[in-house]
Amino acid sequence: MTTAYTSLLGLALPVTGELSGTWGTTVNDSITQLTEDAIAGVATQSVASGDWTLTTTGSGASNQARMAILIPTGSPGVSRNIIAPSKSKAYIVINQSNAAVVIKGAATTGVSVAAGTTILVAWNGSDFVRSEEHTSELQSHLNLVCRLLLEKK
Repeated sequence: MTTAYTSLLGLALPVTGELSGTWGTTVNDSITQLTEDAIAGVATQSVASGDWTLTTTGSGASNQARMAILIPTGSPGVSRNIIAPSKSKAYIVINQSNAAVVIKGAATTGVSVAAGTTILVAWNGSDFVRSEEHTSELQSHLNLVCRLLLEKK
C-alpha cells in the first residue's frame, strides 16, 4: 500500500511498514511542514491585475489554500475575489490592497474584506462567513493570531 493523504489538509498518512528507513522525509515534508503552514503559514499575492485563485497543488505538497493567513496586495482600484476551496478551513485575511476583496468558494457569495481591514473567516459548510473584524492596528500578522485568541477570553 502507498501513503494516503487526509482530505482537508492533505497531510501524509503513511501505511505501517511502508516507509522503512525513509520515513523522515515524509514526516518532515508531508506532515510537519504542512501542519505548520496550516496553523501559521502566510500566502501573499498581488490582486492588481485580477482575482486570486488559491493554489491547491495536491496531497503532500505545499499550496496557498493550506496557509492560515492570506495577504492580498496591490492597487487594483476595483474589488477582487480570493477563490478558496469550498471545504472546512479558516483564514485570517489581511487586505493590504487599495480595494475590497471577497474571500469565497468557486460558486459562493463569500465575505467582503474592506481595504486596510483584517478579518477572520471560516467555511460554514456552504460559504465563507465573517468571524472577526479588525482595523489597521492589527495589521502585523506576527501578532494577530495571539491578539485574536486573547480577545476571545
